[in-house]
Amino acid sequence: MKLVKSHYLADGKLYNHGQETTLIQVEAPEDYEALLHNIFSTGYYDRNYFESHSGLRGDRKVPHFWAMAQMLRTLRPRAVLDVGCGRGDVLSLLEPHGVQVTGIDFSEDVRSVTWPNVREHYLAGDFAERCRELAREGRRFDTLCAFDIWEHLLPRRLHEYISALVSVASEDALFVFVVPAFGTDRVFGEQFPLEMEENRARFEAREPFEFLCAERLEPPIPASGHLIWAHTEWWERQFVQHGLERLPDVERRLHAVFDLFFPHSVRSFYVFCRDPRAVQPRTRHLLPGPALVHRARLFQHMAEDIRARRITLSGEGRELLRKTVSTLAPAPVKRAWRTLRGLVRPG
Repeated sequence: MKLVKSHYLADGKLYNHGQETTLIQVEAPEDYEALLHNIFSTGYYDRNYFESHSGLRGDRKVPHFWAMAQMLRTLRPRAVLDVGCGRGDVLSLLEPHGVQVTGIDFSEDVRSVTWPNVREHYLAGDFAERCRELAREGRRFDTLCAFDIWEHLLPRRLHEYISALVSVASEDALFVFVVPAFGTDRVFGEQFPLEMEENRARFEAREPFEFLCAERLEPPIPASGHLIWAHTEWWERQFVQHGLERLPDVERRLHAVFDLFFPHSVRSFYVFCRDPRAVQPRTRHLLPGPALVHRARLFQHMAEDIRARRITLSGEGRELLRKTVSTLAPAPVKRAWRTLRGLVRPG
């Protein structure tokens, strides 16, 4: 592996403003092993990681995690497994509604800040090993989540992890994955554009990138700990190889309602299943009618969670309320609100 001076593209997309950067060039498969060693030996995935990269702050839940929990509720889950669950924000919002929840994360350090109502359901360690243990115990889940975890894994073990997750899925299981996938997707569009000219050949060939953005140089650690950077078509192929079928119509209905609450990095989500016929009772009548109506119904869920102190009106609840009102209020009300804010804003 070696460090290479480079710069972002200057096409104006997302972070592409021509700024200088340093890349980690992966020259051999063992370089990934070395990078993963750097990540773990420096304690990179500690409590500070989740605060700086996932926006976790004290006793407040990340607003888009609340929206993700609501999105999962529309899928009528009974037993949810979340791999790479962090503090368990999403699980902690599902558990009060009678959902059986289990979370797995690599870091034992995070257990101390896991939400109290899901702490006993938190498993630390390698999630492939944990999934195999759950399979031996006969545990099965109808909703399996992996939010921003696949890209952190060693490429040579990716299929081992996917297989382990599929092994604990029920026949009517739905898989919901969030992946920072590059390029234009057939459902969620372009959320992560190509950033470096050095990766263009791999990007166009739909193969994992050779050059990774460096977050630290001594020792080298890629940005956010991501080891696999690849086009969305490549990612979809990896999951399909394990007998999973993507559900684009389901995804589109979910995007129509929930994209408002998600940053661009969360809009790159996929929904898969093992058997489309088996999941029809869960997806056939999913979110019928106008998206605006379903967003309005989220008010009730939001009020319930605020009353139960699962979210706070002064914290994440305020941001959620602002986004919901911004789409539900009539245009004259929005204009008046913007004018009023302009009058009272300092300067």
